[in-house]
Amino acid sequence: MTTKKSETDAGSFSSEGDVNIKFSNTTDTGLTTTLNYGMHETGLKSSAKGDSLADNANYENSDGAAYDDLNASLSGDFGTLYFDPAGDDVALGGFDEKADKAGEGTDSGMSSGYRGGILGASGTTIGYKLPTVVDGLTIALSHGEGAGEYFGYGIGYDAGMFSIGYVAESTNTVDNKVVSVGLNVAGISFGADQVTYEDADDATAERKTVAYGASYTMDAITLAYEIGSQDNENTNAEEENHKQLQVSYAVAPGITAIVSSSEVDAATNTNDKEVLEVQLKLSF
Repeated sequence: MTTKKSETDAGSFSSEGDVNIKFSNTTDTGLTTTLNYGMHETGLKSSAKGDSLADNANYENSDGAAYDDLNASLSGDFGTLYFDPAGDDVALGGFDEKADKAGEGTDSGMSSGYRGGILGASGTTIGYKLPTVVDGLTIALSHGEGAGEYFGYGIGYDAGMFSIGYVAESTNTVDNKVVSVGLNVAGISFGADQVTYEDADDATAERKTVAYGASYTMDAITLAYEIGSQDNENTNAEEENHKQLQVSYAVAPGITAIVSSSEVDAATNTNDKEVLEVQLKLSF
């Protein structure tokens, strides 16, 4: 008995539009308030899976309307408070994904079980970033209520040429830990991420993800490469791996042409994907 691997070739054209509005105000007493509202294009399903559970839920359950972003902050000598009703988790953002150098092409091919970064809350979060006591050191906390109670904290240190981030998160049923390292030397940017995900309710959902990325910019051209894999820690088997090569060219201020070639190899052959993307990005 032989099993035939099914192959499908498909091409498509699509567009994505985002309008981001930011407000900022500083009072006479030194308090600074900000409001950020991002209006995303509607009429299309989310274009790619994200690293967080909230992003993936939006992708899997979307009825054709992309969700908007909304977050606000209050900062002063005490630090910064964040309010985020969209589950973006701005307080912990920036601690992870240092290996994400080559865009989102591989993300769109990952399975719904892929875990590549911060878990994030599925609903409203309140975050707090402590005031800076040591140059380059950042400490943040985040608490949310959504599909379950969520708490996370992150510690990051940026020394310019070298940076490191650590995030630990937990819900009623899930624990997630992220370690990210970045290095910039001789015009080359390197990054590495490791994510350990454990689901207490499902013994088969223990996953470990490792990713590496590098990019190099020469005048208007940027070359980037990313590679990674996810293993099932219970079975000691690789679930999937990915790699992506991307070239971007700054045609003019606000205009960037991007070509990326990505490949996802999964334990199940029907989940294998090869994607070639050609993009033209306009920023105003």
